[in-house]
Amino acid sequence: MNTKLNEKGEKSKAICESCRQIVSTTFARRDVPFSDGKGEVKDILVAVCGLCNQVVAVPAQSIPAIREARLKEVKATKA
Repeated sequence: MNTKLNEKGEKSKAICESCRQIVSTTFARRDVPFSDGKGEVKDILVAVCGLCNQVVAVPAQSIPAIREARLKEVKATKA
């Protein structure tokens, strides 16, 4: 399988939940909170909506960093 790695500044398209439409996006590095509100993952590559500036997608290459940050958060809460 030939997986393309995205880079900061690249453009794409995605569906923005806030704007309720297909939007142009730009890949950027952001700190993103976990959906349960317990912690966040720092400085990962995400696709950002060109209209409302919200994170609309996370490329597969950012998943390992999310997994690692989540594991650290879980260990910290158990200690």
